[in-house]
Amino acid sequence: MAQFAKTRHRAKLPVKVCQHAIAHLFMTTLATGHIDIPKSWETVTRKIIQEQYRKVLILGASDRGKSVYCNYLANQISMTGSTVAFVDADVGQKDVGLPATISLALIKPEQHLTQAKIKASYFVGAVSPARHFLSMVIGTRKMVDEAQTDFTIIDTTGMVHGSGRALKGFQIESLQPDVIVTLEIDDELDAIVNAFRNFTFLRLKSSRYATKKSSRARKRARENMYKAYFANAHEFTLEISRLQFQRLPLFSGKLYDDPRFVYAEHYPDGTTAVVKDKHSQKYPGIYAIPFGFEHLLLCGLADRQNLCRGLSIVKRIDYQNRTITLLTPVAKRLIKIVQFGDMYVSTEGKEIRHGLMTNRKDMI
Repeated sequence: MAQFAKTRHRAKLPVKVCQHAIAHLFMTTLATGHIDIPKSWETVTRKIIQEQYRKVLILGASDRGKSVYCNYLANQISMTGSTVAFVDADVGQKDVGLPATISLALIKPEQHLTQAKIKASYFVGAVSPARHFLSMVIGTRKMVDEAQTDFTIIDTTGMVHGSGRALKGFQIESLQPDVIVTLEIDDELDAIVNAFRNFTFLRLKSSRYATKKSSRARKRARENMYKAYFANAHEFTLEISRLQFQRLPLFSGKLYDDPRFVYAEHYPDGTTAVVKDKHSQKYPGIYAIPFGFEHLLLCGLADRQNLCRGLSIVKRIDYQNRTITLLTPVAKRLIKIVQFGDMYVSTEGKEIRHGLMTNRKDMI
């Protein structure tokens, strides 16, 4: 791996580094609450800066201190005068941006991640990567490409075993990071390291001060974010014909008249139908969507570049008048694309249920 690191091309950064900052850089410990920064973290951070590993991927299971290390690394890099971007690809436990999204932020010197300015977001539509590998890989890569900074730090979800190991592999292949930093206990990431040992790895032990969070605490944190986000939302009724719809085969096919259904569209590969019968499986060969499926469905609102401009909660769809009513703080003029999500959130910010109410969840 050492030889690989030497042969990999890394353009020199046009950065004027403050000599005082360099002298001070590795002598200090970042004051992040009451968490001490291990000496090994300082050593690895020094190597990342000296070797100019510009694209840094962070891997680790939940509660290993990834967020703390990302914050430390970003602050230490920014002290050198380099520009730093942080990509938060953890859709369920956000440091930057909203739940169910992958977020890109620009980090200023001595600024905590949670205070960083959001530059762009990508809507995944769920707070777990399960069943959403494609959007996770595409969204992370899109945010990294948008960064355009000297250094980009990419944080990931805590899924590192089973299907999570496969996801991390796809992300490594997609991102082609200059270095991969692992935070682990007892070499628990050996399988990933061995499978991708043609990349440069820097392995760290998890901080013994890393805070453990229960699933209930994570959910409560997300719900507080939703509540604050939708506190100043407005209700808009928009014409379906003026919008684009993605992530679900609806409103992009040819109108299909069938008296059995509330609404139907025909596609080259089949038919989508909105049905009143709760037992939608009774229509073989039909992609059946239950009537009212949209109520309180979380959606992303994107611009023409497919960058997420914010979230919305669907209140209702009027199939007869061809309108959709959304609750969102996003300005009406910015709503161009509606991306259907895979979870339901109340107007008070409570997570109601996960999984879209259709008979083919693999479409998401």
